[in-house]
Amino acid sequence: MRLGYLRKGDAVDAKPEVIEHKSCSEGWYQLVVGGYVCGKYLTRDPSAKELADAPHPPFTDRPLPYDYGLNLTTGTPLYRRKVTRVERTQYERALAVGKTLAKSEPSAAPSPENSDDTPWYAREGARKTVTLTDLQSAEGPVFERMVRGFYLALDKEVSFYAGRFWHTTHGLYAPADHILVHKSTTEYEGVHVSDPEEKRKLPVGFILGLHARQYRFDENDKPKRGEHVDRFTIVGLTGNKKIVDDHAFYETLDGWWTRAVDGTMTRPGPPPSELAPGEKWIDVNLATQTLVAFEGDKPVYATLISSGRHDDHDPTKDHRTQMGSFRIREKHVSATMDDDSASDGPYSIEDVPWIMYFNKSYALHGAFWHSAFGHERSHGCVNLNPHDAKEIFGWAGPTLPAGWHGVRATDANPGTRVIVHD
Repeated sequence: MRLGYLRKGDAVDAKPEVIEHKSCSEGWYQLVVGGYVCGKYLTRDPSAKELADAPHPPFTDRPLPYDYGLNLTTGTPLYRRKVTRVERTQYERALAVGKTLAKSEPSAAPSPENSDDTPWYAREGARKTVTLTDLQSAEGPVFERMVRGFYLALDKEVSFYAGRFWHTTHGLYAPADHILVHKSTTEYEGVHVSDPEEKRKLPVGFILGLHARQYRFDENDKPKRGEHVDRFTIVGLTGNKKIVDDHAFYETLDGWWTRAVDGTMTRPGPPPSELAPGEKWIDVNLATQTLVAFEGDKPVYATLISSGRHDDHDPTKDHRTQMGSFRIREKHVSATMDDDSASDGPYSIEDVPWIMYFNKSYALHGAFWHSAFGHERSHGCVNLNPHDAKEIFGWAGPTLPAGWHGVRATDANPGTRVIVHD
């Protein structure tokens, strides 16, 4: 039974004895945390030449396990090795950006009259018509080409005779002048609840409007607008509600009121049946776009999500998240997500962080490429900001052993229950 996996460069503790078995001629190594790995895939020498291009380990002290870069140009090549300047001229012709090539070198871009010579990626509308399969390349050192909007996971920046490149976590080389490095920012973090030090309890409100205000009621019970409240402000709510001119107002623990239209609030459903005392479970409310993590009947963490966009009129654009009761079946520190289903062409995001699959291809995971939390946005997954995704990832089962990149749920290491409802 496969329990999980390691990535190239991962380091794990193993017992010194090698177990001989015909299924692995190099012998099996038993890991201290459990499980076995065939010696064919391991080395005890950290300076082994096979590890020369291994990416750095995932960051454990940041919300994101890697740095990320946004591809700016349709047709940008990913090289499988270091290339020469001549090769760059050949394989990057007609790209919109080519700043690393010497000014003295002649342009390889075709003339407007010679349209048959125009590479596919330089043709109008190429981004919307190409597929992921089309991007696979047999052009010399080119492993594949990218579409504008693809994200790469970055290992390190390298410079050599042909210019500056990003070495990716998948061992490829991307021309740096086509990559915009993502600046990691966290506009908000979820909140621990039922914690005396935090002084938080359910329900929790989240301000989503850009022009939200505090409100107080006068002696005639009329709302008076007060100070501005920033987007993503988290407020504790008393549960008191007032309706004025068809507008709902909710009272905060700080004494002022917020309009319902300016935000959302937690509204978890009842605990699942046959819940063991203290058992962990996750409530995902699609109507309020919120998530609450529980231990038994005790809420421990609350935050915003972005679930799948729904469309009642066009099935091809209907990506709503499926409802039901599930369990996390596997967790990955990161993995690539790509598809051709987007209406404006393919998408690809390398090493999407903190993935927790709970229903077929649906997962809880971190999303660094948008900040639309509190609103539908995804292709069906439940998006969390990276900080919250990491928080839930470390808390939820199955437990990921130290040094592993992914783990599967088993009877001995079960996955946490996930309830999705509206």
